[in-house]
Amino acid sequence: MPVTEFARRLLLPAVSVLLVACWLGGGVTVDDTGLDLALALLALPVVLLATWLLLVEGASRWVQIGIALALAIALVPALQLLQIPDALWRLPPARQALAVDLTAAGVQVSPHWSLTPYASERGLWMLLPALAAFLAACALWPVQRRRLLQVMLGLVLFNVGFAFFQAGLPPDSDLRLYAFDNGFGGLLVNTNHQATACIIGMVLAVGLAAEAKLRALRGETRPHWHWMYLGLALFLLLMVPLSTSRAGMVIVLPALALAVFASDVVPLRRILRTPGRLLLAVAVVVLAVIGVRAGIGWMAVDQLDELRHVMRAAAMAIGATHAPWGSGVGSFVPAFEQAAPAALQLPNYVNHAHNEYAQWWMTTGWLGMLVLLLVLALLVAVAIRLARSQGRQAVLASACWVALVAVLAHSWVDYPLRTLTLMATCGALAGVMLAAVAEARPRAHRQTRLDGQSASQTIVPTDELGDFPAD
Repeated sequence: MPVTEFARRLLLPAVSVLLVACWLGGGVTVDDTGLDLALALLALPVVLLATWLLLVEGASRWVQIGIALALAIALVPALQLLQIPDALWRLPPARQALAVDLTAAGVQVSPHWSLTPYASERGLWMLLPALAAFLAACALWPVQRRRLLQVMLGLVLFNVGFAFFQAGLPPDSDLRLYAFDNGFGGLLVNTNHQATACIIGMVLAVGLAAEAKLRALRGETRPHWHWMYLGLALFLLLMVPLSTSRAGMVIVLPALALAVFASDVVPLRRILRTPGRLLLAVAVVVLAVIGVRAGIGWMAVDQLDELRHVMRAAAMAIGATHAPWGSGVGSFVPAFEQAAPAALQLPNYVNHAHNEYAQWWMTTGWLGMLVLLLVLALLVAVAIRLARSQGRQAVLASACWVALVAVLAHSWVDYPLRTLTLMATCGALAGVMLAAVAEARPRAHRQTRLDGQSASQTIVPTDELGDFPAD
C-alpha cells in the first residue's frame, strides 16, 4: 500500500478521535481549562498529517482559498504578539488613557499589539483543533467526507442522550458532570450551545438523507435508508426547544427549510410540477416565517429582562476606542471591565459580549474585521457555486453551508465559536464544504425537440439515473 494511501486512510480515524476529544473536553466556556492544552497538542499530528497530504496530492482552488483564510484567521492573534512602535501603540484613545495611568503608577509600557500578549498566545494555540479538523476534512476522500459528517451527527446525538441522562439525575448526584445544573446541555455547559449543536445535527441529517437517496438510486444503499436520516432530523428539531434557547428557536425552522431546499431533498423543479409537494413546500415556508416572527417577539421580551443588547452596544463602543488595533485576542474581560458602563458593573464579571461580531471587533480591530469580511465573501461565493451545482458532493456541501450559516446567525446573540467543541466542529464542516464544492458537478441544461415542438428541458441529473461516476 502506498504511503499516501495509508496516510489518507489514517486521517479519518485521526480527525474523528480529535472531534470526540473536543466534544468530551471542550464544551466549557471558561477561558482556560486543563484540557485545552491537551486538545491543542492532540491536534498537532492531525495538522501535520493533513498538511503533508495536501502538499503531496495538491488541493483544489476552493480548498486553497479556504486554507489561505484559515491562516489569515490564525495570523490575527499571531501578529498581536509582536511589539509595535510606541507612537503606533498609543494611537487608539483607550491606550492613551491607559498609558497615562501606567505612567502615574510608575509602570513602563510594553508596546505589544495586544494588551494581553499571553492571552493572545493562548488564543492562537486554541485555534489548533479547529485548524486540524479543517485541514483534515479538506484532505479526505469523498466517501470519507460522508463518514466524517456521520461522526459529527453521532456526536450530536450522543450529547442529546447524555443530556437526558444528566437531567434525570438528582441535584446532588456524584454522576453529574458539572457541580451546577447546566439544564439540557449535556457535555456543553451552555444550553444555547446545545441548541446550536442540535441545529447542526438536524441540517447534517437532512443533507445525509438527500445523499443517501441519490446513492439508493445507484443501488449502493437500501432504498428507504434516507428516511432514517429524516427521522433523526425531526428528532433533533424537537430537541431544540428543550435547550430553552430563544435564538435557537428563531434559527431552527429557517435552517430546516433552507436545508431541505438546498440539499435537494425536495427538488424545486418537482415541487413546481406537483401540487401536493408545492403545498407542502409552502407550508414549510409559512411555518418557518411564523417561527421566526414568534422567536423575534420572544427575544424582544428578552431584551427587557437581560443585558445582552447592552453588552453588545458596549462592546461596539469600547471597540471603537481600541481601533485600529483592537485590545487583543483574549483580552475581552479586563478591557471590557475597564470601560464598561455603569449598567454593566455587575457582581459577576462579563465573560463574553454575547455577540461574536462585537467581540471580534473589540479585540481584533480593523484587521479582524477585514478577515471576517473575506470569510463572509467566501460563503457567498460557495452559495453561488452550489446554486449551479448538482450531485452528491453538492448535497453534502450544501448541508455544511447551511450549518455554518446557522452558527454564524446564532453568533449574533451568543458565542458558540468560543467553545473548542463547536469551533472544531465548524472547522470540519468548512473543510468538507470546500472540498465537496470543488468536486460538485455543474447543473446541465439542453434544448430538446418533442413531437415537432421546441421545448426547453432540464436534463435529469445523472445522479438520479444511476449511471454517473462516483463522486
